Amino acid sequence: MVGSENKSDCIVRVSRSGKTGINLTTGNEKLFGAGLRAVIEETLSALGNDRLRIDLEEHGALDCVIRARVEAAVREAFPDVSPWKTEVKRERSARDRLRRTRLYAPGNNPRLLAGIELHGADCVLLDLEDSVPPSEKFTARILVKHLLAVADFPEVWVRINPLATYGRDDLAEVMLARPHGICLPKAESAADVVELAAELTRLEESLVTELGTDVGSTFIMPIIETGKGVLHAEEIACAHERVVIIAFGAEDYTRDVGARRTQDALLFARSMIVAACASAGIQASDTVYANTDDEQGLISEAEHIRDLGFVGKGAINPRQIEPIHRVFRPTKEEIEQARKIVAVAREAEAKGIGAVALGGKMIDRPVLERAKRTIALAEQLQGEWR
Repeated sequence: MVGSENKSDCIVRVSRSGKTGINLTTGNEKLFGAGLRAVIEETLSALGNDRLRIDLEEHGALDCVIRARVEAAVREAFPDVSPWKTEVKRERSARDRLRRTRLYAPGNNPRLLAGIELHGADCVLLDLEDSVPPSEKFTARILVKHLLAVADFPEVWVRINPLATYGRDDLAEVMLARPHGICLPKAESAADVVELAAELTRLEESLVTELGTDVGSTFIMPIIETGKGVLHAEEIACAHERVVIIAFGAEDYTRDVGARRTQDALLFARSMIVAACASAGIQASDTVYANTDDEQGLISEAEHIRDLGFVGKGAINPRQIEPIHRVFRPTKEEIEQARKIVAVAREAEAKGIGAVALGGKMIDRPVLERAKRTIALAEQLQGEWR
C-alpha cells in the first residue's frame, strides 16, 4: 500500500495476481471516475505494466499525486520496473537571480506541496531530507519527481539526503524531472561538493539524448550546518562552478557546537559564510526563522542578516515570504539616493574630478558600488517598493 487518507492524497494498492482492472473508491464516481481511470491507465502504460489490478482510494489528490502513488505502488510490487520518464521543458536559471526567499516544503506531503509554486517565493525547495522519515524516502522522491514535471516554478531546488545515505537514489529519481538545482545538506568540505557535481554530470550526460538535459545546467546549493562546515566555508564556496549560493542551517549548527540560538552565537558562522560567498562571487542565504507566528521577530532577524551581507533567508511558511521580501526591497528613498550618487559620480568623472561629495559625504568607490547594486535590485523588482 502507498499513500494515505490525508487530504489531497490517495491510497493505492497493487495486486500481483487476480483480475486485471481498476477499482475506485471516490466521493463521486460519476464525476471523477473517468478522469481517475485515465490517469491510472496512462501511468501504467508509461511503466509498461498495464495488466494489473489497481485499487485506488481517492481523497482529493491532484493528477500528479495519483501518478506518483501508482508508480510507487507498482515499483514496490515489481522492483525491476523502470522509473517513469517524461520530457520536462525547464529553462536554465540565472546564476545571480533574485533569491530573497527559499520556501521549504516536505517532499512527502501532497497537501503542503499542492500549489507550493504559487506563493511568490523567489525559489522553492522541495525537501527529501530532514522532513521525510526513512520509511517514506522512496515514495517521497517519486512524488517530488511528478510534482516537478507539472508545476511551473520560478526556480526549484531539491534538498537530497547525504550521498552516503539516500542521496544517490534521490538524484537518480528527481533528475528525470530537471530541477534547477540540488541542495547538499551538511556540506563540510570541497570534496562533498565535488562528489555531488560529478554525480550530477554523470546523470546529465546519461539524460542528454533521452530528455535533452544540458550538461552543467544543474546548480548546487551547499547547506552549511556544522562547525566543520563553517570553518571550511571558503573552500566549499569555491569548490565548483555549479555552486551559486550557500545556505546556512542554524538549528543543526547550534546543536553541533553546543550553542544557544542567539544573534551573538550565530554571528561568527554567519560572517564566515558571507565572507566565503563574497570571495567566490556567489550568494549567501540565511537560515529559517522557526516561529511562524512571530512576524516582528522574523523581520528583525531578516534586517540583521541583510546588514551582515546575506541576500535572502529561508522560509517554512508562505506567510513569511512577504515580510522577508519587504526587508530586502530597497525603499523609494534609498533608490532615489542611489540614483543621486550615481549621477554625481558620473558628472564628476566627465569633468575629470577625482573626489566628489553629496550632502557633505564623500562618494568613494564602495559607496558608488552599493548605489549601483541598489539600482540594479530596484530594476529587478520592477518598482515594487515599500
